[in-house]
Amino acid sequence: MEKTILVAGKDHPEVMDFSDGVLMSGRNVVTTSATGVHSKKAADGGAVISMWNKTSPVSARSLVLECENNFRRLDEALFLFDEAYFAEKFDGMTHENCSRGMDEMILAYQYLAQEVLSRFEKRFSLNHASGEILKPAKIVFLLKSSPSEYDILKNNALRNTVPFAAGPFVSAAASAFVALAENIAAMFGGRDYVNVILARSESSTELGKNDRALASWICNYLNEVDNLKTKLNAKQSVSWVKAGSKGPGGFGFLK
Repeated sequence: MEKTILVAGKDHPEVMDFSDGVLMSGRNVVTTSATGVHSKKAADGGAVISMWNKTSPVSARSLVLECENNFRRLDEALFLFDEAYFAEKFDGMTHENCSRGMDEMILAYQYLAQEVLSRFEKRFSLNHASGEILKPAKIVFLLKSSPSEYDILKNNALRNTVPFAAGPFVSAAASAFVALAENIAAMFGGRDYVNVILARSESSTELGKNDRALASWICNYLNEVDNLKTKLNAKQSVSWVKAGSKGPGGFGFLK
């Protein structure tokens, strides 16, 4: 059965390459837009762009429900934290960047993670009660890291490796993202209804430079998780997977 995945954290149109990689895996994909688009379905029918107000818990709930309205159900959710993407948006030490950046880079993920996990649990309970057996849903936290100002100060050669260094706000938010991911993996990794996957990608690697290829890798990794005889346990869930590494079933990919 065709799977549907929500990709959140990098808005349209910057997320288009990642979305293309997901579509090539045979999945339906829902991506987000900050303004001006509401549940816009692509011509091929496999992609939807939904508006997401990151400061609103109501909008987070609506986004999850729209995934189900468009594709019947939501099987997977991927939270993408791309430091280079955020560094370009929040590159100055201003009050506005601090306030808006913390909402978009911290609060938004927390609101949406709550809604996704709640929906996954409800779906599992309803299907279990009806006798329908579904594989556990999957939630992925994918960190695309870039050198910070601190890293560059220690090694000036890094300055030419990325167009934007992750400044104080982005670096702090990335740490919050890691903490959120690890604690959700610890709390929910042992639950029957969800597999939690933590993944990292470095901007200097081939996958870090190519969102389409990165999406292809993570989708293949998720397919391998589905093919396991037993779901991932809590200890497996809290381990970060390096992008390009073999999957839990032995799948290999570009290093």
